[in-house]
Parts: sequence; structure tokens; C-alpha cells
Amino acid sequence: MRVYHYLPRPRVNGYACYPDSFGHYYDEPNHRENRSADQCPVWNLHLITKGKGYVIQGDRKTALGAGTGFLYYPHMPQRYEADPEDPWEFRWVHFEGAGISSLFNNADRDEVWLFSWKGTKRLPELLDELLAYGNDFVHEYERRISVLLYEIIVELIHESESLHAGRTSLLRQKMLQTADWIHANCRGTITLKDMAEISGYSEYYVSREFHRVMGVSPVEYLLECRIVQAKHLLASTDWTMKRISEWLGFSQSSYFIRKFRESQGITPDQFRKLGRDEYTIQK
Repeated sequence: MRVYHYLPRPRVNGYACYPDSFGHYYDEPNHRENRSADQCPVWNLHLITKGKGYVIQGDRKTALGAGTGFLYYPHMPQRYEADPEDPWEFRWVHFEGAGISSLFNNADRDEVWLFSWKGTKRLPELLDELLAYGNDFVHEYERRISVLLYEIIVELIHESESLHAGRTSLLRQKMLQTADWIHANCRGTITLKDMAEISGYSEYYVSREFHRVMGVSPVEYLLECRIVQAKHLLASTDWTMKRISEWLGFSQSSYFIRKFRESQGITPDQFRKLGRDEYTIQK
């Protein structure tokens, strides 16, 4: 059984992502796809809930079953098929979106992404909700469909596990734990050596891997955390710049002011004044 839903182009431009089609396959022992790269201009996500099938890359054939899935990036050749003895059941969605590529900035675009979603029940629930919008589509559904698809993608990125990640998955978890530690301790004096000791890796290695996972270096992330704390203090206290900078671990107040301005485009004093002007207007 094959269920297809095709959507018209959205009336509003600028959605971070939007599906052009989605559906549901089951009881299809002869299901087989073999597409060239020029036939695949969109993202292609499959979430397997029952049965078994195979993703084929060159001469490598990977078996996938319930609780797993795969994602092809745009303009990739695609080859996959059901197991004829125990054909898979899956939800699928083809989608576009300029705002999606940045979420996968560390992905290997030459390989289909194979993953396990066993750690989250929300993915199939979200995809089922998306499928429901295809039954009686009206344009008023556009915003919800776009938001729902974005939620599916974010859930996929943060809660699924790459099937062949191995050490990569452990490294990612370590870097996220290091980021949480930096955020919790950003008010003190923290060095790259401290971050390396928390992560369990060398300074060079933690710098490289942290940047790969978080998109910024650990030192840049520390600064981001301190700027966030500074904004809170500027809005909620009358502390001087000197006191704020010392409390946050900056070596000098002039350095704090410069970094704040580079980050926010205005000085700390201007930020404080803007916050208080807004409060006065609302009051």
C-alpha cells in the first residue's frame, strides 16, 4: 500500500523548510528505488516503523529495520529497497528549505545518513501529524506544516543516533557535556586547559571537536555565555561595568565593553538604557 500526498507551492516565501510531498508505505514487498543525482533535488527522509529493507551505496548494502531511518541530502543518488520476505513500513517526506543546510553543517554530504530513532517516540508521532494534514489540505495549514517539519528535523538531529557513528557519537556527547560545564561555570576564570580536562581530551583536540559540534570554539562559546550573563546583569542590576566585568571573569572592564560591543553592536551602557526605556514605555 502506498499513500502519497503532494502539496502545492506555499503562498508565502521564506519558510525555513517546506515539504513538496510525503506519505506512508506498507505491504510493498517489491518496493525498490534507484534514482540518479539529477533526479533528486530535494531532501528525502524515511522513518522505518516495521519490517526490513536495505540502503545500497556502491557495493555496500546496509540492512535497516524498525526504529531506524535514513536521510538523503539534495542531489545525491538514491538506491534503497524493501526486503521481499519482510517488507518495511515507513513514513517518508521530501522537502526543501534554505534554512535546513546549516543544521547539518557537520554532515558528510557524500554519504546517506543512517540513524536510529529508538530514543525518541516523538518522531513517528510528528510524522503522523504531518500525514494528517495531507488528507484535506487547505492553504491555511501552511504555517503549521512548515513548523511541524522543522520540529521533525530538529528532533531528528538532536535525539537520533547515527548507526555507524561509534566514537563520533561519544565525542559529540562529550562536547555537549563540556558546553554545559562552560555555561554553568562561565562566571569564573576558565582556561582552555580547564575545558580540556573536563572533556578528557587535549587542548588541540577539544578545540577542534568542540567547534565541529557547536559551530564555535570553546573560547568563543565561553564569551557567548558571559555576554548572556552580562545582559541579564545590565537589565536587572545597577552594577558598575567594573563589577560586572570582574564577576564574569573578564580581565579588564575595557575588554568587557569592547567584546560586548563587538557581539551586540552597542555598548553595555546603551544596552542598559534601551532595556530601561522599554520597561518605562511598557509601564
